Amino acid sequence: MEFATWAYPWDVRDEGVDAVASRLREIGIGELNLATNYHSVQAFSPHNPQRKTHFAHASSYFRPDGEYGMLRPHPYEGMDEDWVDAIAAAAGDLRLTSWTVGCHNSRLGMANPDATLTSPYGDDLVFGLCPSNPAVRRYLRSLVADLASREGFDRIELETFDYFYGTGFGWHHQKIHAELGTLGEFLFGLCFCDHCREHAAASGVDVERAREAAVTALDDIVAGRLPSDTVPEQWLRRHPPVDDYVTVRQETLTDLYADLAAAAGGAQLGYYVGMPEPGREWMAGVDPTALSEHVDYFCLPAYESSREDVLRAYRLVDDLDADVPIHVGLLPGHPAIDDPNTLSRIVDGLREEGVPRVSFYNYGLLPDRSLDWIEAAIR
Repeated sequence: MEFATWAYPWDVRDEGVDAVASRLREIGIGELNLATNYHSVQAFSPHNPQRKTHFAHASSYFRPDGEYGMLRPHPYEGMDEDWVDAIAAAAGDLRLTSWTVGCHNSRLGMANPDATLTSPYGDDLVFGLCPSNPAVRRYLRSLVADLASREGFDRIELETFDYFYGTGFGWHHQKIHAELGTLGEFLFGLCFCDHCREHAAASGVDVERAREAAVTALDDIVAGRLPSDTVPEQWLRRHPPVDDYVTVRQETLTDLYADLAAAAGGAQLGYYVGMPEPGREWMAGVDPTALSEHVDYFCLPAYESSREDVLRAYRLVDDLDADVPIHVGLLPGHPAIDDPNTLSRIVDGLREEGVPRVSFYNYGLLPDRSLDWIEAAIR
């Protein structure tokens, strides 16, 4: 079993690449999943020697190269050099994976609302770019190709290279006082931009009937006429136009991943599964079986609090009929895991299942005691 940890470039730089690499080797970790293109964030870093918190709009931590078109990564304003290249040059025998956020980009969304998800009501959901949009697809392909061209990355892991976790909510300080439930959140985020509508219409879907059904269901949930705990799969079976609309966007996303695989060249591609929950990847536009033809592995962030819950999530993904290895991510700290024995039992359980690689979230965010727990679990 291999072990990795996610990390932010500011934490690695502030602590020093050599110091981080040495500490990880002592823990038993040989790989760093380095954030290269990331959403807006405030991060609390308890063992960072220079700062305890970091603020940033959606930013890249490298200086982009290549032909991006209308949409282009926005380098972090506080960089004095290309942080990704500098870390890669100093990483030595520490393996690097590019942890890359795609469509969750409020900075680009605010500047380009025509490229974002559009709710059934016609609202621009500016936290999420729409992967049906040709400009967004070009941006995502260029992003993967740019990162793959850089020396040092063994893998590129793709987060939100999809229809944003199958929900219409992803802004900071969002306010929701209507109980929408899983179905309502999904329907509010179901994109009806011009490009999504065109793709569905070309496949014979009655797009306007699908949109009206989504709006009616949302209105009924808010009014209490439709229970907020309605099972989404059951509701879709009763509304074939929406079901067909969902199928088309799965096909659209699969086509995009064929292009991403070509853009990656020889770099391995990983996709984060389990959103909004394991087994419901279709809400984010994902057909796991089809997608597995274009990626090298799935990574499941199983941020659960017990061995039983982690293994349950893993087995749900393992049952998806996808012919790729499944890696697993764990959160060995607040609010998921609060003692070392639990973490060790979880790692042992994943080892028994034959999981090839476990990643821990997140080097800079975890207190020192959590890093000690990781070492104990690995040993």
